[in-house]
Amino acid sequence: MRLTLQVQLVLRALLADPGRECYGLEIVEATGLPPGTIYPIMARLEAAGWVDSRWELIDQRAEGRPRRRYYRLTGGPADPAGEGVAQARAALAEADARQRARRGRRLAGPASAAGSVSCAG
Repeated sequence: MRLTLQVQLVLRALLADPGRECYGLEIVEATGLPPGTIYPIMARLEAAGWVDSRWELIDQRAEGRPRRRYYRLTGGPADPAGEGVAQARAALAEADARQRARRGRRLAGPASAAGSVSCAG
């Protein structure tokens, strides 16, 4: 999977609390990315096996809102070293190493935009 800055932001938000489920708009708020960017990323992460999702089971009329789709890195709370968590951590470590190497070659550069983000509320 190609780790664009946007994908990195999403993974960092999910890794802030790997066992927690986040719904799409929480990820939007945590990353600052628009929904039109988030949802295709979530679909790719799910197709790659890094993320599981489920639809919320609610009575939409009683709640007065549409149901939410919740996402979580595979592995979840029972298995914090699960496949999705491990893959996300390894991919981000590799991306961070590449970024540090590029910064070292430039001697000085802007701080990473992929800092600390979280969908934890």
